[in-house]
Amino acid sequence: MNTNEATPYIYADNAATTPLSPRALEAMMPYLTGSFGNPSGIHRIARNAAVALGSARATMARLLGAAVPEEIYFTSGGSESDNWILRGSIARFHDLHGADVPARIITSAIEHHAILHCCEMLAREGVEVTYLPVDEFGRIDPRDLKTALARNDAKAARLDRTSNTGGGQSHRGDVGMGTTPATALVSIMLANNEVGTVEPIAELAQIAHAHGAAFHTDAVQAVGHIPVDIQALGIDALSLSGHKFHGPRGVGALYLREGFSIPPLIAGGAQERGERAGTENLAGIVGMVAALEEACEHLAADMTRISTLRNALVGQLMEHVDGIRLTGAPITAGLDGRLPSIASFTCDDVDGELLVVLLDRAGVAAATGSACSTGSTEPSHVLTAMGIDAAAARGALRFSLASNVTAEDIALLSERVPTCIRKARLISSTR
Repeated sequence: MNTNEATPYIYADNAATTPLSPRALEAMMPYLTGSFGNPSGIHRIARNAAVALGSARATMARLLGAAVPEEIYFTSGGSESDNWILRGSIARFHDLHGADVPARIITSAIEHHAILHCCEMLAREGVEVTYLPVDEFGRIDPRDLKTALARNDAKAARLDRTSNTGGGQSHRGDVGMGTTPATALVSIMLANNEVGTVEPIAELAQIAHAHGAAFHTDAVQAVGHIPVDIQALGIDALSLSGHKFHGPRGVGALYLREGFSIPPLIAGGAQERGERAGTENLAGIVGMVAALEEACEHLAADMTRISTLRNALVGQLMEHVDGIRLTGAPITAGLDGRLPSIASFTCDDVDGELLVVLLDRAGVAAATGSACSTGSTEPSHVLTAMGIDAAAARGALRFSLASNVTAEDIALLSERVPTCIRKARLISSTR
């Protein structure tokens, strides 16, 4: 990609990946050079690595509001964390209730592909999967979760009467809530990666627990961008990924509440207290935690500033471009209803991928739908679930900003984007 065709080049695709922060890089460097030990060893260099790993774990636990550092497990990223909690919850359910008892997962229709594709695989293996609908803003109605769980109450009652309570054992401990769950897990993302809508996770988790079901949230888009307090959310598990908040790629974490345990996803060594095999990416972990600490230090100020600039961009595009519509929660919903960084639209009579190419040539990095679905001929599953027709969904356009965004960037975006949309429409009309 030639980014010199138009200058300055504006990177507005931070929901896909963020640039590595200088602070994160500085934190990583010692563990890429002299302090390269394997934390599993017993010699001096290995012990120093183990100390650094423990310090990083404690810092992340503190930043997220985890009760103890041991609730944090380091992984290769959000996708691994999501797959681990989904598959692990099913295995845990069968450990508790028997391999022949049907297991069930409840999720939403707008989850990231790491959740949806894993659920599809589990469905082929006999797991029941229920997909909750969303409204036109991408919001889940808590009443729909209550209804979905209530349908399983009778099944749970039958399970309680027929299961051998002495035979089923948890991996490390029971959820300790209500009656025997017929639902192994409820998994709802904290903030949507395409439209930025924030879900009422605390309320949803409370509903799940009232029905004896464990609750997980994919917080990959939320951590480092809005306040995330595990205790306030009342969840059992949370996924995150370092490269979404200016940490390195290839590293993430899974929070598992103390007392809630799932079997390992990866077999091998005894790393991560025997729960996740594979030598820890120490440099990546240290860099990720440094980036998260930096993000949390000025989170409130960044949220206000970024959302103000985002709103200015939305206003400019809505005023100067015909046939463009904001997707996701209204910007008037404030910081509780929508991520401060995401401005997402549908554009009439525009092919989204063509528009992204034209924007790139004009010096703007943007996205159409999810970065994980680039190249797909299908419209965004998020937008279609929100009731947007397929033709409009193919004209999806997303800008995702970061802390380095400036008013000058917004001014240039306000000039370049309308020009590219007009050009895309002209090209499309001549095909």
